[in-house]
Amino acid sequence: MGACPERIISFKNYSVRMIGNMIKSINVPEDWEEKPRIVVLACENDAYPALDMAGINRMQYSPWVRVIPMRCLGSLNLIWVADSLSKGIDGILLLGCRHGDEYQCHFIKGSELANIRLSKVQETLDRLVLESARVRLVQLQISDYPELPNILNEFAEKLVELGPNPYKGF
Repeated sequence: MGACPERIISFKNYSVRMIGNMIKSINVPEDWEEKPRIVVLACENDAYPALDMAGINRMQYSPWVRVIPMRCLGSLNLIWVADSLSKGIDGILLLGCRHGDEYQCHFIKGSELANIRLSKVQETLDRLVLESARVRLVQLQISDYPELPNILNEFAEKLVELGPNPYKGF
């Protein structure tokens, strides 16, 4: 689904258009008053439950974060990254399952595919004349939830250093 150049592969209740509409519905302040707007695309098997665990444990993180659950980070379509950034979103954090020796991905190679696909995002960022630090991939497992507030807050701080997305307000 994520690699389909025509964006026609979809599943019942999960499609490129559906995630795209979620991204488009995010309110992006026209100026820097509300600080950065951050989109988190979170794998529903490890990252999203880790966010739930952080919430259950009343851990706090940046209020600028907007989370969109994904079936698997392997379904990441680069059009979502381009649409988010061209809309004025200041940063995108991709949270997926860990891959490697301690592989956790429930879709076998989804997180690894997202990592490969993300290496191609540099072309999109260059085309939009944006810094590569605006998009970051973090791999984790549910038990890593205590680290999530720091991951989210450090990403927000990095975006403050970079300044507002130049597309904000267009």
